[in-house]
Amino acid sequence: MLKRLAIMFFCAAVAMSLAGCGGGSGGGGGSDSSSASARSSQTASAGAGLSDVTNAATHHITDVSVQNYGSAGATGVVDVTFGQVFAQGDVGPQQHVVAVLNGKALPTQVDRKATWGDGSLRHGVVTVQIKAPADGAASTVNLYAVAGNVALGLGTVSLSELLGTNFTAEVQIKRNGATYTANARDALEQIAQSGKCPAWGRRSCKRWLSGGLASEWIVPAALMDGNDKAPRLRVFFNVRAYRAADGSIANVRVDSVIENDQTYAVAPNNESYNAKITVGENSYSITGLTQYTQTRWHKVLWTRGRHRYFAGVSTAYLQRSKAVSRYANLQPSNQFLDSVPQAAEPMTNLDQTPDMGATGAQAGIGPLPRWTSTYVVSGDRRAFAWMLANDNAAGGYGFHYRDGATGRPVTIVDHPYITIADYNWASQAGGDFAKDLLPTCAGDCSNPNRFEIAHQPSIGYVPYLVTGDFYYLEEMQFEASYDQLWTNPEYRNYTKGRLIGANPQVRGQAWALRSISDAAFATPDKDPLKRYFTDQIKYIADDYINTYVDKSSAHPLHVLDGGEAIIYPLNGATEVGIAPWQQDFFTWAVGHAAEQGVPEAETLLQWMAKFQVGLMTSAKEGATSGFCWLEASGYKFQVRDSRGAPQYSDLAQVYKATYPTLAGLKCDSQEMANAMSSSTSTQQIGEMDGYSSSATGFPSNLQIALAAAANSGIDRSGEAWSVFSSRSVKPDYSNYPNFAVVPR
Repeated sequence: MLKRLAIMFFCAAVAMSLAGCGGGSGGGGGSDSSSASARSSQTASAGAGLSDVTNAATHHITDVSVQNYGSAGATGVVDVTFGQVFAQGDVGPQQHVVAVLNGKALPTQVDRKATWGDGSLRHGVVTVQIKAPADGAASTVNLYAVAGNVALGLGTVSLSELLGTNFTAEVQIKRNGATYTANARDALEQIAQSGKCPAWGRRSCKRWLSGGLASEWIVPAALMDGNDKAPRLRVFFNVRAYRAADGSIANVRVDSVIENDQTYAVAPNNESYNAKITVGENSYSITGLTQYTQTRWHKVLWTRGRHRYFAGVSTAYLQRSKAVSRYANLQPSNQFLDSVPQAAEPMTNLDQTPDMGATGAQAGIGPLPRWTSTYVVSGDRRAFAWMLANDNAAGGYGFHYRDGATGRPVTIVDHPYITIADYNWASQAGGDFAKDLLPTCAGDCSNPNRFEIAHQPSIGYVPYLVTGDFYYLEEMQFEASYDQLWTNPEYRNYTKGRLIGANPQVRGQAWALRSISDAAFATPDKDPLKRYFTDQIKYIADDYINTYVDKSSAHPLHVLDGGEAIIYPLNGATEVGIAPWQQDFFTWAVGHAAEQGVPEAETLLQWMAKFQVGLMTSAKEGATSGFCWLEASGYKFQVRDSRGAPQYSDLAQVYKATYPTLAGLKCDSQEMANAMSSSTSTQQIGEMDGYSSSATGFPSNLQIALAAAANSGIDRSGEAWSVFSSRSVKPDYSNYPNFAVVPR
């Protein structure tokens, strides 16, 4: 009752700025509590008027829609947690975030995770306590940035408080006649006895959230059958305890994670078992599951009830923050949104391509996959669930390698000689390679789900940004980690992470650069992996600059033209052509990294984008020379006469060699449309080549690069986008927005 009174009267007693409700460190167990980049700031209020508490510098940031989608008979208050990206400068180093409903400040906790280069808040995990909306209703919460810092007067939700309840959570695995159990309470009691659970630095426990409304602990728990430990499977419990309005522990959310991803401790093998997860009054069971090696899956359960509330962050603001690209103003149809799956069972692929190495368009290919881009353009709860379901399905792909020594995804700094692609070569090389050699399979390591770098979707990134869940943070990090583990150590320059030459396809370099840049952008400042990814993306960008930008005269077309690029046969000659659409992927990825705050990427973008801009502007309407923009979306371009010959010096030569039957025709004329037509299709004037009506066609691939070019502001980039926008045949991106990226 005293804690409730503290919440109710704190702001009224202070009677000053809204910042006066903001405050002190979460305290109590978080070793990062003194850091502005990671500490928990809190605001407590029960009805203090916004006008009463906004005397200091205050501004509105964005809104969040808290929706009740199935908690029937909800009364009283409910705690809701979500991830929130902040545009650079919106929340300064000395500012705090407060949630407001109908002009009244709400109890608010913000666990700061990542900051921009100027010290302003980039990403945080926000918890608000709000009157529960009625079933089917929603409440719009406004987020404000406020100045000042006053201690809250409300203690952090502590481990002792949680253990003082009847909390229980366990995972039971039945395998080969044995029953193994992992118990979250037992693991937490051991942590309580040791008194050590910092935010980072210990394998035994991490303090993910820490504050007066919610605290979360990440703990591993051994699967034991008496004294027998399960050989490969491992369990992690992500335990989040919420404080009720009366000060008690209201409800506990447990994300139970089951992994078969040990890297060196044991020889890999698939594991078959029955599983049951029990959290308080709720449980989940699955029988006959085969968990493939290097995979993981998870299940979220609450100790009481189902907690069916959705925090719908503003995806328009998410785009404005530059965490993701800007997308066209689209609205997926209700019929489509009603049809998308909302959950995935463990080890199923759902809408992920079973074999990502397969040729052709895939729903996962693009700046963001179909499910994530649908969420980003709509903010719809159905799209949100679809996105999480597919990122959960990604857990069944074998790109997860956890290091037993650190408890985190394996890095090439800790294991500079590790390789997956060239395992046989490394096994024969011996020496230093032997110590990082991966163990061979113990028996069955087959998996129908195959991850492939050149076709990899974005995994974990947006789900982590908008949920703040540790599980999705690690999914993002596992993918970025794998992009380097896979490669030959010599080609990647061992600990540095070079992409040129290490990844055999330009598109593989593009998507790897995106995944690594995303990890650098979103990984919390205090996570040891932060510097790993930020150092890596800087080295990668510098390496491209040193190789291409600083030697521009050797690369007159402004494309990646290494041995992995000029590989296509064309017009009777071998290894004379490039895939321009792969260059488009790469240009977008570089532009994305530039928007995420990688300064070196901006330099590289300004150089790369000249290729796409030149394709669209070198031949004016009706011109008979230059490169006609209708073919800027071709499948492959010839860039030299023969293997080993010098590259062409300009795009006019590329056009003449690639399209000899079109050379000399007026660009965008009926004569050219007739020449581009075939026996099965008639080309319109203004129609670009390469499946122009398809949402995944080659003009769509080009679109993302042209948007990045326009954002760069290089000469004629606006003109290039204008020409592209004038094309006569365009796709309907409404239900397939992967490539619906537009300039800012």
